Order: sequence, then C-alpha cells, then structure tokens
Amino acid sequence: MSGDDPLSVLSGDDPLAVHVRDRSPSDFSLPSGPPSTVSLERCQSLEWYAKSQEHLLKTSLHNPLPTEVPPPIAALGGNHGDMHVVVLIGLPEVGKPFLAKRMRQYLRFFHGASCALFDTATHTKDTIEENAQSLSNALSLWLVKAPVSINAPKLSIVGSNVHLEPPSLNRSLYPSFRASGMSFGEPPPSPQLDGDTSLPDAAKVYQGQKVVDSGRCAIVYGSDTFRTFTERWSGSSKERRRWIAESVKRISPNVKLIFIEVKVSDPVLLRNNISLKRQASGQGPPDEEHYLMVEKSIREYAKRYVTIQDDGSEDDMSYVLFINYGEKVVTNRMHGFLRMRIAQFLSTIHTETHTVYLTRHGQSEYNKLGKIGGNSGVTDNGLEYAKRLADYAANTICKESGDSPNKARLWTSSLRRTNETAQFIEHPEVDVDGDSWLQMSHRVYRNLDEIFAGEYEVASLTSTSSPGWTRWSTSWKAIANLC
Repeated sequence: MSGDDPLSVLSGDDPLAVHVRDRSPSDFSLPSGPPSTVSLERCQSLEWYAKSQEHLLKTSLHNPLPTEVPPPIAALGGNHGDMHVVVLIGLPEVGKPFLAKRMRQYLRFFHGASCALFDTATHTKDTIEENAQSLSNALSLWLVKAPVSINAPKLSIVGSNVHLEPPSLNRSLYPSFRASGMSFGEPPPSPQLDGDTSLPDAAKVYQGQKVVDSGRCAIVYGSDTFRTFTERWSGSSKERRRWIAESVKRISPNVKLIFIEVKVSDPVLLRNNISLKRQASGQGPPDEEHYLMVEKSIREYAKRYVTIQDDGSEDDMSYVLFINYGEKVVTNRMHGFLRMRIAQFLSTIHTETHTVYLTRHGQSEYNKLGKIGGNSGVTDNGLEYAKRLADYAANTICKESGDSPNKARLWTSSLRRTNETAQFIEHPEVDVDGDSWLQMSHRVYRNLDEIFAGEYEVASLTSTSSPGWTRWSTSWKAIANLC
C-alpha cells in the first residue's frame, strides 16, 4: 500500500501488526455510507486481523474448517473516522441518560464507533470553572490524548442567582438538588461510566467493533439535570452552548460538535418517563402526588432554561431537535456519515419494550467432536433443530398476539453454523397495521461472531493442561452450561 493510504499505518513487518487483506466487495454487508477517511468500496474489500494470527485462518489437517476472519478487533476502533462530541440537553425527566446509553450501543454495534459517556453530574465538586475544566480535560484526554486549557472569560448568566428549588420539592427524591452553587445533602454516587474518564484511554474498550470504523464519539449528558443547571457543559442557555462550541474547538479543530435537544410535550409520555425512572431506582410506581410534584419542578426549571433558538442565532451549529421521541425530528447542519446515522437513530428510537429471542445454533460438526471455534456446518441433529426453530419462529415469534402477525427481524453472526440454523426460517411479506413488512428479514453481523480462540481454535476441551488453556476451557465450559 502507498504511504498516502490511510490504512498503510496498520501493516508492516511487526508480527503483532494489523494485517489488511483484500476481499471481494460482495463478501461484506456494510452501512449505507462510508467514514470520512476510508471509502465504502475500500472498506468492503478489506479484512482486518492481527498478522500473527494469519496462519490460524488457513485450512489445515488439524482444522479443515477454520474461522476465515476473526471477529472485529476492538483495538482498531476509533482510529480512522472523525471525532465527535454529542451533547444532550433539555428539561429534566425527558430521558437523556436513556438516550445517551442507547446511542452509545447503536453507534458501537452498527457503525463501529468507539464511544464513551461523560456525565456532567460527576464533575460538580468544585467551582463552575473548575468543573468545566475537569470535564473538558476528560473529553480531551479521551479524544486526542492530551489535556486542554479553557482559559476563557467567565460567563455572565442573567438570572443565574435565582434559586430553582420549587417550594414543594421532595428532598428525598432529589437529595442533591442544586442551583447557583446551593445544594443540600451529599452529591449522588457517580453513575457507571466506561472507566475513569479522567485518564487517557479510560473508556471501557468495546469488544464488538465492525469492519467499518466511524471514529470516536464522546456523548455528554446529565444524570441530574436539576443539579447541573448552572454548569457550563449543561448547555442550558445560549451562552453555555456557545461556550461549549468554543471549548470543543480548543480540544481540536477537527472535533465535530452536535447538540441534541430532547423535548417531551406529551403529558402521557412525560409521566411514562417519570414512572420508569422512579421504578428503576427501586422506589416502586409513583402516585399522583409524586407526578404533580415532579411536573411542578419541571415547570420551575423551564422558566430559566433556554431552548435552542430558531431565530437564526444558532444556525451555525449542528443540532437535532428530538420531539416526543420521534414524533418530530428537526435537524440543522447534520451533514456527514456519523451525523446522519445519529439522526436516523433518533427517528426510530422509542420507549416501548420489545421481546428479543436468543437461540444458540444447532449442533455443529465441531460440537459433535468436542472442539471449539472453527467454521463448521451443522450436523443432522443441527438440521433437525433448524427445522423446529423455523416452525417456532413462524408460529410464535411472528405471531406473539395470536393469529395476527407482528413485525419481526432475524439477526445472525457470519458463521456457517448460525446461517445454516436459520436457513429454514421463512421470509413472507405480510401486512402489519397497514404496513407492508418483509417478515424475519435476515441480517448478518460479524459483531455476533464467536470469540476467536487464537492458538486454541478447534482444541478439545480436554486436549491440553497448559495454564492458558485451563482458563479458556473453564470459560467455555461455563458458557456451555449456561446454554
């Protein structure tokens, strides 16, 4: 490969280097658009794997049906796409933490982005300026491996000295409510993040990267919107959003900023959010008094909160207005691969529950021989299971409510044994609530492939007593027992 090739840095003579091998474009099914530095056609024609594993991917007497390509390598994630900072803003109780976590899962699994969450509520121990510097450093260290200085004039926020606590606020429900530096009770425990985001590479590495690399995406949200109102990274006013834009530029001019304002005007949807949050905290279903108290708190907060303006003063920024969970989605300057994928995600996200059915593949040839890994097909027993699974899918999964069909999808890994297990599942076109739907449309995701066992591929569970194999076989036996 030429020196100008953005992928050339991945190869070399080092046996631990990542090796890139050309493939036919038809061998991969990738998202509809490319990352910025690698064309879609180029991504479709490549396999990425550790060069030291190359000999394990070839047919041998020991392994006549090898794994052709190991699952995507997590270490490659985030190296070639763009860098983004997504900031979720909006009134309390609209589900910002829920959206942040779902967005992280979506961008990781479907688009190979390396993602981390940053909660403004975990950076509120000191002054507003120190808190802003703390979160900015955490973002910068994760994105560009270097701290950033935010030496900028202090913001002058009109009305920031107004106490936001409504008279009837129940302190047991919001023990750390804060406004303009005033608080009562101890700060809440830090929510779970991808590691300690105050250090470089602290975000937990996700093990399911796809072939497509959509870069790095930092998602900023507030788990306690009341307490973080005056924090700069809360984005609760035009001034604070403008400050965020300037701070992101200081991290790197190449980092792209996106604001997502979550709006919930539907009272039924709002109460549903309130109920889900209370039950998730273990407090049980809310009563009418609780609903009224929280709704009053939100109205008090709204008196000081400044929504993204439609007068043109913020049109230079990329943002999405996400209204009533997809009832209406307004985008501004959302150009680019990952930005459009985020807009697509927001247009389909919902708070309703769906049933997910998980099944193991039918017995494979290597299962029968007591070997792990490889890419063998299924046995006669496996085919019998596949036929029974197809019958179950048609009569149960696709008809949960009785005789009327419901929408259902089918996902498998790229391995031969899973696809042979799914081969008898039918894909009829059905009418669901007036919509034409291709039932059990089959999609293949390499993120679902089995963990690659490396030197222990196709080993027997009793084949060796080496310490490394002992650890592997113990894990595999535990998994087998769960199945």
